[in-house]
Amino acid sequence: MKQLKLIGLFIILISLFYSGKEVKEAKKMNVLFIISDDLCTNSMKEAATPNIDKLAKMGMSFSSAYCQYPVCVPSRNSFLSGLRPDQIGSGWEPLRKLMPDVTTLPQLFRENGFYTASIAKIFHVSQWDSRWPSENWKFDDPKAWDFRINCPPANQGENQIPPFPRKGLRFDFPGYGGPIDYGMMSFESDLAQEDGQATQEAIRQLDLNLDKPFFMGVGYRRPHAPFIAPEKYFAPYPLNTIELPDPGDRSDVTDFAFSIHPPNYGDPAAIKPNKMCYLASVSYLDAEVGRLLQSLEEHHMMENTIIIFISDHGFQLGEHGEWHKNSLFEESAQVPMIIRIPGVTQPGSSTNELVELIDLYPTLQDYFDLPDPPHQLPGRSLIPLLENPSTDFEKRPAITQVRRKTDDNKRVMGYSIRWEKYRYNEWWMLSEPQELLATELYDLEKDPVSENNLNNNDAYTRIVKSLSKKLEAYRLQSE
Repeated sequence: MKQLKLIGLFIILISLFYSGKEVKEAKKMNVLFIISDDLCTNSMKEAATPNIDKLAKMGMSFSSAYCQYPVCVPSRNSFLSGLRPDQIGSGWEPLRKLMPDVTTLPQLFRENGFYTASIAKIFHVSQWDSRWPSENWKFDDPKAWDFRINCPPANQGENQIPPFPRKGLRFDFPGYGGPIDYGMMSFESDLAQEDGQATQEAIRQLDLNLDKPFFMGVGYRRPHAPFIAPEKYFAPYPLNTIELPDPGDRSDVTDFAFSIHPPNYGDPAAIKPNKMCYLASVSYLDAEVGRLLQSLEEHHMMENTIIIFISDHGFQLGEHGEWHKNSLFEESAQVPMIIRIPGVTQPGSSTNELVELIDLYPTLQDYFDLPDPPHQLPGRSLIPLLENPSTDFEKRPAITQVRRKTDDNKRVMGYSIRWEKYRYNEWWMLSEPQELLATELYDLEKDPVSENNLNNNDAYTRIVKSLSKKLEAYRLQSE
């Protein structure tokens, strides 16, 4: 009998050993982190995106995901460090200059046995930068990557610097001016474009047959300006079918809320080609995402690769007469986000829970059980929500901010809180003594286009006070 008990104990120990080994092996997932640029959720309702839709059916979609700063550099600095902009410094500065000892998300994976690769624009590697890393890659993080490459278009020309020579029908429209503020129906192939080159480089990475798991970031530039897409992607969007939203009445909102004066640059008809080219760029982006996912399937990596798809921030296509990003309106702050973790996410699941891009860092750290970085992460793991969309998940507000300047060049910061059905904004003078300059409150359930500012409506006084206290707690915590 004693011998039988010993044999039974031995069997249990063996089973525990192999069970633990299976769990450990399960954690040897790859990570494919796909980042689009300037992609707004409204465009996803208008543009043809069958491949991104397919990805959504494979994982979980987040309908209420928000960036922390709706501009490229500060947003990427934020979610790739897991920190809020005020903790870093929210200007156009390299992350390593602002925080020399920060452990970025891909760096954490690199330091824990993963092969890390950066394809095109993950940190802010711009179209002005060279193909291979050089001193002009000032916004990138060399500590994060085993491999880095930028992906300019194939047709670079003799000088190999932007604006690259392009073959196509060009559309100029009102705007800030400059070498990237135009659209084009390209007469060149998908592969000739920046994003086609990025997919090609990502596929080369998949071909490596690595002996360890990878963390690969693929940064697509579309639909960022210049809005360029091959000709076939324009077919669903004839110019005569393009409609712009009503800019509404902006008289009850501070000028700090807007970047475009007057609305639609004063010429709505001339700005319509902007939207046409943008939507075509979204469809082209979708095609490249599809080509990347197809390659993942062909490499038999779909079931051992986590896929994350996000945009660095939103974008405005005429809402409030605004274009580009850099505002506190819903269209600028909200981002598309899809996460697929094999064996964890339920295919085709979705959630309306408020989440932030800074939640991605602790989510991946939690799943892989990686060590804590030296800095405390203000985000929270989304793993419980990914496992069960109906779980009693911890509710938190989403905070977004942007910086402005007054006419006399003084700094102003706008802080926005998205909480329940409300968006509440405060505009603060940053010079001492700090002064509250203006506020906005929108009931997005009754007013989804943020047309009616309720900040002076007596019926909402309690809501304004409550949301203001939440913003004050954030501002004090970030100081």
